[in-house]
Amino acid sequence: MSCHRLSSRALQEFVNTFRLTRDLTVGPSTAKIFYTARNYLVGKIPGEMVFAVDKWPNYTAVMCASGEGTYKFMQDIETYTFYWENKDGLLKLLRDDKLVDWGKNFTIAAFAEKGLPVLNHVCSEMGKPVPQQDDLLQLYTGFLPNVLPATNRLPDCSVTLGRLGPEHAELVNRTWKWGGPPEVLEFIRYVLATFPSTCVYNKQGEPLAYTAQQPWGECGMSKALVPGRYGTFVAKSLINEVLKTVDLPYCFVEPSNEKARKIMDQELDPKWDPSGSCFYVSL
Repeated sequence: MSCHRLSSRALQEFVNTFRLTRDLTVGPSTAKIFYTARNYLVGKIPGEMVFAVDKWPNYTAVMCASGEGTYKFMQDIETYTFYWENKDGLLKLLRDDKLVDWGKNFTIAAFAEKGLPVLNHVCSEMGKPVPQQDDLLQLYTGFLPNVLPATNRLPDCSVTLGRLGPEHAELVNRTWKWGGPPEVLEFIRYVLATFPSTCVYNKQGEPLAYTAQQPWGECGMSKALVPGRYGTFVAKSLINEVLKTVDLPYCFVEPSNEKARKIMDQELDPKWDPSGSCFYVSL
């Protein structure tokens, strides 16, 4: 029996029930799948997103894919995302060639480490090279469920707190780790026009630090442009802003970024994903 592609009505039912029956703070893709589906349904993600499950309505695995009309940057780095509760459900989705185009290069986002043996097995079945170390970007998932203190007081009296707008897209494209290409600039402009962000400005109106939420709910478009505590302040401010909407902020951190992990542990009161690390897998 083939997998089940969700209609708009079924996707709405999925969004209405998923958070009530699953713990968003367990697994790197749990919150990600939920917020992608929710934001797509309300029109915040343009183009076509494909959502499918191993079976309906009693699913154990979910896939979302960036389809036609979505931003090219999303198609490149967020081609597929998988959530699964057992390997049989994951296997069924991966093997469905109507859902996964094994003839093309693609990226699987936030793929839990425990799923790599299954992915390697299916790659071999499909004639795709098994991902090597250079194809894997390892990340840890930090959830930020707690309101953080002192965000009502600015770091100093010479700065102001605001948000970013599309007019700041070129600055973000120059300074964000993943910025640079024109397709990323296009994506950033869309993100800044659509999703929450916070930014500290000096008296001249120049950004000192910023952070923005991504379409899949991650608070991950961040940069401190000058030394000081401005980066931590904007992160706290965005976390509290997102929590006011009853959403769950989260972020991905590379193991090599010891500074970011230290700041998170000391300042942001994270809950680290108990299931371990995940990977962005390039195939």
